[in-house]
Amino acid sequence: MLSFLLKVSWSSFTVLVPGILLLLFLFYKWILPKPIPGIPHNRGATRHILGDIPDLTSRVRSTKHFWSWFSLQNKNLNSAIVQVWPRPFRKPWVIVTDFREAQDVLLRRTTEFDRSNFFGDVFTGLIPDKHISKKSSSGEFKRNRNLLRDLMTPSQTFLHQVAAPNIYLATTTMLQLWHEKVRLAQGRPFSVNKDVNNGALDAIYASMELPENPNEAVVFPTVPLPADFKAILTLTESLETSTQSPVPKLHHWLLRQTPYMWKAIARKEGLIRRHVLDTTERLASPSDTDKRIGCAMDDIISREIAEARHKGRAAVTDSRPIFDELFGFLVAGHDTTSTTMTWGLKHLADHQDVQTRLRSDLRAAFKDAVTENRRPTALEISKSSIPYLDAVIEEILRKAQTANGIARIALQDTTLLGYHIPKGTDVFFLGNGPSIQSPPLFVAEELRSQTSRTTPNKIGSWELHDIAQFKPERWLTQTAQGQEFDALAGPHLAFGLGRRGCWGKRLGYLELRLFIVLILWDFVLQEVPQEYNSYDWVDILTRQTVQCYVRLQKI
Repeated sequence: MLSFLLKVSWSSFTVLVPGILLLLFLFYKWILPKPIPGIPHNRGATRHILGDIPDLTSRVRSTKHFWSWFSLQNKNLNSAIVQVWPRPFRKPWVIVTDFREAQDVLLRRTTEFDRSNFFGDVFTGLIPDKHISKKSSSGEFKRNRNLLRDLMTPSQTFLHQVAAPNIYLATTTMLQLWHEKVRLAQGRPFSVNKDVNNGALDAIYASMELPENPNEAVVFPTVPLPADFKAILTLTESLETSTQSPVPKLHHWLLRQTPYMWKAIARKEGLIRRHVLDTTERLASPSDTDKRIGCAMDDIISREIAEARHKGRAAVTDSRPIFDELFGFLVAGHDTTSTTMTWGLKHLADHQDVQTRLRSDLRAAFKDAVTENRRPTALEISKSSIPYLDAVIEEILRKAQTANGIARIALQDTTLLGYHIPKGTDVFFLGNGPSIQSPPLFVAEELRSQTSRTTPNKIGSWELHDIAQFKPERWLTQTAQGQEFDALAGPHLAFGLGRRGCWGKRLGYLELRLFIVLILWDFVLQEVPQEYNSYDWVDILTRQTVQCYVRLQKI
């Protein structure tokens, strides 16, 4: 009997094992990355269940850069369109590094493409109701954008009368700190990235020990950030985790379970709630003085109160959309602009000819300030027309690569550069590679869409021999009246294009304008030793490692 049972068991085992192994093999084949037919890709990625993740992770670990890996795939495969698998068990991302194709999609093919789910995955853990992650056709997107409608209007009342004075005050406060640091550093370089990023929160110390070498950087002591600022920076940096992670929602959820994130979220929520309640009470006051608009929150709350009154309902000023739009305004306005500013300081210091010409143009534009021996006012700066200043700002934005790309999702089966793109595919149009930062990759004209081929191209292209250089003059054109700034001289995607272009674009330009004018009015940015001047340090996803050193000379 025993021998019979053993024979049956062995017989069953020999039948089952091959079946199990076959099922496992079929499952393995099923979960392997499935390429979109024809689009170039790394062959090795399709033979690994994690796709391109091992290669991407290795590069991030060695270089601390994330987005540069994507444009590198286009260069390696010599194609303006490629597909990659940066997330496990998901459809491939399509990466496009051709500006004309990006322009065509973002401006003219909006019924075929909309905001990618990528943004929802990244921001859902922190600001799930901010408009950036909503589809263009959704009621939430329209509702949230309506809350912000007056802040960036063409008349720019908010920008000139509210934002500009506040930015001016913050910048001049930072300059006071720098004047003291220059005195203490005695001609030596020092780091300013925290000053730019934190709004001049470093303490000024009356005395310190200087390095003997005049080229060695001075390390100034710092004081702890205020609790509210620390919470905001903690939450902002947490977005890096979800951006880089193969599983962003899960990764950020796990991060939010940590005690330091609990504290930061609670601090942020309490901060916004207090200010919202105070603002609501003030704007509901019968006094006209109390109803004046002094900041973005005032404008958003007053719009909700006015709309509620118009519709005969109670105002809801402590809603999740308002909280998320306010926090998103704070994060976006501070984070990307401060990173771009550090790039600007580095480029201006390394290009003395640019700095000299720009300072000369500023002195000519603000003659009253020169005569009266003062700085130009916030209104004078924000209202001025200085072509070379506009060109410098535009070139800093092009070279800074603060926003490395624009993400869209295909709403239907469509085509890009002659390739079939299935519905639901995420497409990334990069601003950190060919056609914007380096020579474009070849695309046959017949592969472009009809709208691309038949619509006159109003945006120029860059000369290939100097496309990688920092050269503000590329944004200027010669006219009978002299040199004029041409915003359409060539491509960059710093603020995106079309309806879903960056909502805070005007604020970003204003911040950069005020910052650059005031810095160059007070100081000459001198070159720093090479060991403090590596551009490889700057990456939007690893900006906590950025060290922007300056050597300043008072004017």
